[in-house]
Amino acid sequence: MPSSSKSLICFFSLINNVLERIDKTKPGLIKFLSDSNKFKSINPEMIDENVSELKEYQEWTQKELLSWKIFDDVSLKSSDYNQPNIIAAINKDVEGTLIFNGHSDVVPVTKEQENVWDLGTPWGGEIIDNKICGRGASDMKGGSVAFLWAIKSIVESNVDLKRSIIATLVSGEETGNHKVGIDNIPNLDVKKSYIISAEPTGMKVCSSSVGEFYFLIKIDGRSTSLSNRHLSIYPNKINSPIPGVNAIDKMWKIQRALYDLERDWGIWEKHDLMEAGNMNINISIIKGGETYSALADSCEIVGSVLFKPDLNLADVVNQFKETIESVSISDRWLKNNPPKVQIPYVLDAKPPINISPKSKFCADFSKAFEKIKKEKPQFNCSTTTSDANYLHQYGHDIITFGPGEIEAGVHGPNEYVNIDNLVESTKIYALSAINWCT
Repeated sequence: MPSSSKSLICFFSLINNVLERIDKTKPGLIKFLSDSNKFKSINPEMIDENVSELKEYQEWTQKELLSWKIFDDVSLKSSDYNQPNIIAAINKDVEGTLIFNGHSDVVPVTKEQENVWDLGTPWGGEIIDNKICGRGASDMKGGSVAFLWAIKSIVESNVDLKRSIIATLVSGEETGNHKVGIDNIPNLDVKKSYIISAEPTGMKVCSSSVGEFYFLIKIDGRSTSLSNRHLSIYPNKINSPIPGVNAIDKMWKIQRALYDLERDWGIWEKHDLMEAGNMNINISIIKGGETYSALADSCEIVGSVLFKPDLNLADVVNQFKETIESVSISDRWLKNNPPKVQIPYVLDAKPPINISPKSKFCADFSKAFEKIKKEKPQFNCSTTTSDANYLHQYGHDIITFGPGEIEAGVHGPNEYVNIDNLVESTKIYALSAINWCT
């Protein structure tokens, strides 16, 4: 038998050993995630009271990973004492890195959510109807535990890895605070790496993602009594001073123009992996006025913009600002008192991801997916943003794929991850790592 044939047989035997190991150790995988979900690892920036167990969860995870004795190094890196990051490496000094990325922080459970949470309890990690339940099960402890278990299964199956694998469980994702999170991952700007983000995708493979930025728009008006409103609309005398200007009225002009822009995007801005309407403008906060008996002297809105993967962030921001400017020029008050626009607002803008499904990395991942799912993956565009968008800025190819799904209670009540999807994801992560690192 030719040596190439023997090598191929050995390779397939190796793969089968890894997959069998994952099946045999499935109870351990389930327990690891169930135990993970018992930690209230809430992002500390999202709560007032000191109830977050994020630091304790990261320390517990580090201890568990060290007990496996498979990593060269398991570090707890931090620029914020309460939000540490786990960086676990195999062959860390070898060029050609595969990075698995996940986040350990979760959003809080509100009182309203607690009252309607009937799939176990938010912090119980219960196993019900083939689901592991609890806050973070889907977003995204499920995906993180899956890739950790995949790495464990590979190493314990004695796979000879020629490249490095780095597992990262970061903080700060839920608030977009990459400075305390992914910025602590070493050598991102030095080594050419491939990255798999385990964010919940419902087992869909996302090679692209929308970009996102938040904005604040503020308009100043001129307050006066309600009795003078008619004079602000219909001045009685030519060149008479306008006694008041309702800032809310002026903001409505801006809103209508932005919604017209959103509609135009839906008509003209198409992408093969996106449904129409996923490029949009959402206004989430409106503030204006001080009293019910006067015209509002100020109004501000806060919102977000999602845009296509193949567009440039700066170009979209410019188009957004130009729309506001065009309205302001045509309005006498706004021309002399232009709206104040702040971009980015609250969070740093997230550039889009636009990786070709025909790239080598996507092709290698497809082989792993097809082996487990018995079908070719349909590549999608993620309509949510994550740390993956920031990581892509370093020039790495990146795929987002995870066992959770947005519909499974993410950021709401009754969050869960399906156990079958958890196991399948573990196998796909393992085969992807073997394809790239052997």
